[in-house]
Amino acid sequence: MQNCSIYDPLTELVNGRIRMKMKGEQFKCKARQGQCILPGKRRIYKVTNWTRIPSNAIFECDVVETECTQGEAVESFLHVQIYETTSGKISTKHDVYVLIMDSVSSYMAKRSLPKTIKYLEKEMGAVQMEFLNKIGYNSRPNGFALAFGKSIEGGSRALVGLPPLVPDWNGTQICHEHLDNYSYYLFDYEKEGYKTMVSDDGPPIVNHGKCRGFQRREADHQWRPFDLRRKDSNKFKKSFEDSCSERHLEMLDYLEKFMHAYPGTPKVAQTWMTRLAHDTLDDIFHADNHFTNFFQKNRRVINKSFFFILGDHGPTGQNIGRLRMGQYENLNPFLMVVIPAVYRNSSMHAELRNKTHQLMTNFDLHATLMDILKLQPNASFADTGYRDMMPLSKGSSLLRQWRGPRNCRTLPIPSEFCLCQYNKTEVTQAALKHMLGHYFATQFNSYLIKQHLDRSCQMQHYKQTFLITKLENWNSTLYDVAVYLSPSNGLFSAFITGSKAGFEMSSRFIRLDRYGRQGDCLEGNPDKPLCHCIRATTS
Repeated sequence: MQNCSIYDPLTELVNGRIRMKMKGEQFKCKARQGQCILPGKRRIYKVTNWTRIPSNAIFECDVVETECTQGEAVESFLHVQIYETTSGKISTKHDVYVLIMDSVSSYMAKRSLPKTIKYLEKEMGAVQMEFLNKIGYNSRPNGFALAFGKSIEGGSRALVGLPPLVPDWNGTQICHEHLDNYSYYLFDYEKEGYKTMVSDDGPPIVNHGKCRGFQRREADHQWRPFDLRRKDSNKFKKSFEDSCSERHLEMLDYLEKFMHAYPGTPKVAQTWMTRLAHDTLDDIFHADNHFTNFFQKNRRVINKSFFFILGDHGPTGQNIGRLRMGQYENLNPFLMVVIPAVYRNSSMHAELRNKTHQLMTNFDLHATLMDILKLQPNASFADTGYRDMMPLSKGSSLLRQWRGPRNCRTLPIPSEFCLCQYNKTEVTQAALKHMLGHYFATQFNSYLIKQHLDRSCQMQHYKQTFLITKLENWNSTLYDVAVYLSPSNGLFSAFITGSKAGFEMSSRFIRLDRYGRQGDCLEGNPDKPLCHCIRATTS
């Protein structure tokens, strides 16, 4: 952040107690603990009564709010700690850390985080996977594949001549259920004696829209109360918004505190950074030093851990989807894997390196997490032989040999998100482009009507073609159509099959560019990207 000055609070949190700094001696101060979010609620947190400071009170929580006054001057701050609850069992199990950078692609990470990537590769033996393929449109389906090992969206397989993918779970149905009894990887690790932590600066995937999520606490330690409390009051503006504080720095600080807590007890943490890169391609550049410093500072802990750094999907901000390369990047999220130092240059490390240029999905990451937890400990992490991971996971562990070809025919990747390049040719005939564009718009509007969205969303009309390519099959032609529609001025795509019988839709509709606030009237609805609300502008 430019032109900022670091805020120095009047209080400090040391071993659970709030202490006054010398410069705060003329102030009257009080503190209270902000406890964790109520079960199943993402916008609710609890606070306790105020305690006058100085005090010997121990604040048994992770987030402690302080307020100091001198006349009309008010200084407010939120302190963060890892308040260790019940002591865990001493174990030699490896820690596991999952750091998700929302909307960061493989190429974007190389452009934006060169120092971090170089350090991880040269000093920690990290392996970057070049062809992680997203399996859903946005964070939710990709996150469910990672965290639960389940798909919540289907998808076309027209590109490979197969029937559509059927989701493991109905996305709408699962939204209205509590998820406590399903196999969620943080819960699975907790059952095996791990202490757990989760932090996110955006809506959790399980609470997307009005989804019910979990009844129980998602983890032993949760950062979200800090973020909710900070946003709920302007009195923290001076200490956070106007200082050099940023969400990703605050989350890294919380992660670091967790990594050094519970000595000897295995830990697993998921940190999901949304704001850093979700809406812009630029802000992540300045974070390269931040991430490099984090990994350097915590090298000792990470050398004993499995560490996954990844994106949930590629960038969508600043209309990068209006570029063909931007559309490719959106399909190809970043992934880098660090394994414990003791296994570097081993057969496990070799298996990782062998997969650098192989196609993979978040189902494979889920399988890897299950392998680390359930199978590898019994083999001293030396078993790299092929293994079918069912019923633990539908994916394939990155730590083991793989069998057979890996492409969009053999993996559960919808055709509309497939990274593989097929021998398509561009359609140049103006009349055919015009016919396909108008058919696209007609079917688009029919879909909105079928979903009962015509009272909320404006009907769209074909404006112009961005690109149409075709792939000839035996008795038909598969068209990959990308067109602009008006009045939204949005860029949309879908597959259309052409034959002697005419045209037929062969996939869902996808919005390729940024839709801003056009779909705000459908908050929480999976069709929000397609909707240009009746009262919305084109921005």
